[in-house]
Amino acid sequence: MRALSTLLPSALIQTLTEAVDSLRTLGKRSALALLGIVIGSASIIAVINIGHNARHDVALIFQDMGVDSLSVLLADKPGTQESRLSFDIEALNKLDLADLLIAPAAIVSLEAGFNRKTADVRLVGTLPSLFEVMKLSMSDGRFLHTFDQSENAVVLGHKVAVSLSQGGTRIRVGDWLRLKNYLFKVVGVLQPRPESMLSPIFVDDSVFVPLQGLARVAAEARINDLIVRIPPHNKSASVVPTMQDRLTRAFMSRTIEVITPQQMIEGMNRQSRTFHYLLMALGGITLVGGGVAVMNIMYMNVYERRIEIGLRMAIGARRHDIRNLFLIEAVVLSTTGAVLGAGLGMVLAYVYARVSGWAFDIAANAIPLGVISTVAVGVFFGLKPAIAASRLPPVEALRDY
Repeated sequence: MRALSTLLPSALIQTLTEAVDSLRTLGKRSALALLGIVIGSASIIAVINIGHNARHDVALIFQDMGVDSLSVLLADKPGTQESRLSFDIEALNKLDLADLLIAPAAIVSLEAGFNRKTADVRLVGTLPSLFEVMKLSMSDGRFLHTFDQSENAVVLGHKVAVSLSQGGTRIRVGDWLRLKNYLFKVVGVLQPRPESMLSPIFVDDSVFVPLQGLARVAAEARINDLIVRIPPHNKSASVVPTMQDRLTRAFMSRTIEVITPQQMIEGMNRQSRTFHYLLMALGGITLVGGGVAVMNIMYMNVYERRIEIGLRMAIGARRHDIRNLFLIEAVVLSTTGAVLGAGLGMVLAYVYARVSGWAFDIAANAIPLGVISTVAVGVFFGLKPAIAASRLPPVEALRDY
């Protein structure tokens, strides 16, 4: 209070002190009103931070793949005969999209064996361009090369290599991997890589072979997806429509669906905003409930202090003095709840981020918005009881004296 006395008028300090003492005498009723304010404030602040961290997590999902990557889904048209891998390779070779980096992916499930150890893997037939398109990195050896297309060469994902090495000899570059009745030479092992929602390939769980090599062990395979990267010098808005048109003409028996990062980001953001607004509404309802509790407490306070109000008016207190006294009580109650709610909201947001596996980052507007809205609600619901107290006739107020 000494520090405040140098900054605020003595009359305001006295009124503030009286408001705090009055709330203290109310005991449990003030605590219940305070609890509603705390929960409402914490809900709003936690929701704002959770939404902020969710958007940040969405951005990180696409950080490795980059927003210049596209995914193309190839599906057979109804009533058409399934295309073979050889036909898909021929169509891909005739495709005139020199300005784009394209990597096909023909994916089948298969059992791989090494040194009496087997594992179910996703066998991915692809081209050497996949390494650059997906920005892969090697832990050992090298990725597929153009001269591997007619060879039985294979590159292992990190989890596959670990699985095949458990309980026995560690698989290394130069070893032989069994796929059905064929042996494939291991030419490289990839570094661990987090999964990307845009990519249809789960790198760590996959085994990569040349397209022709895949045809030897899975004759029914066909190209399921294309992963495309747009070079920095080619950012024209017509890239996607042009690519889709040429793919449609090249793969006449397939339907073409192009999925861009922007579409996925926008979809995820829309979903995130929907839940964000829903939770904000729930937090707002809780906060309004706390405001109603403040109003009820203030009305009860006015009723129990009728004699005090009458005595104050009798000795010269003006209406705005009485109004300010009760209004400050509402402000003190809502401000205390806002501060406590801010701390609780931050703790809840931090716990939620840790449980969800997100990186915690404080939203710049969370605390200001939460505190200001909480105080505003407290003032709004405390104003009417304060005005009612100031309009109480002194004779009526002193009736029970």
